[in-house]
Amino acid sequence: MRWHPLLFLALLSSCARPDTAPPEMGLVEPLGGAVAPGRTLSVEGYAFDPSGVVGVRVGGQEVLAAGESGKRLVRFRFRLQAPTSGQVELLLEAEDVRGNRGERRVPLVLDAAPPRIVVERVEREGGLYRVYGRVEDNVRVDRVAVEAGGRFTPLSLPKEASVVFLAEAPTGARLVAVDAAGNRAVRSIP
Repeated sequence: MRWHPLLFLALLSSCARPDTAPPEMGLVEPLGGAVAPGRTLSVEGYAFDPSGVVGVRVGGQEVLAAGESGKRLVRFRFRLQAPTSGQVELLLEAEDVRGNRGERRVPLVLDAAPPRIVVERVEREGGLYRVYGRVEDNVRVDRVAVEAGGRFTPLSLPKEASVVFLAEAPTGARLVAVDAAGNRAVRSIP
């Protein structure tokens, strides 16, 4: 009776499937896949495989740091010069310890249009203005800040294509909006 569970475990271990799946890959930066045409940008990503990742290439160039090789989850980064027009597609390739290779094509959106700041209402209270509005972008709004006297105060907003804001600022301040590609828009208050 005692040997049956051990025999069952031995049989199960002999049925283990070999690792034939390629590593999984993804990009963390640029957020939303948007890049400004002609700009140099930093690209950051990851690759994962249970048996360990030994290489990551982009366009045939190795981008995995030597100290990362063999780890299950690896991060990589590289710099890229975006073209001034056309489409950009990155070819990510990764290889695991067992020689399984995978590839992923990642399209990047060339975004030359700055975000649009729409002021819907302005109220004055003493020396401050209370500004209500929204910022819209064709890809995604990354951040919005109030600039006053050379100091930037970021607004806590979600990273979406359209965000609603309420800002309090002194006379002469400016609203600054930046999209996912790094394009900027500025609007004076009031």
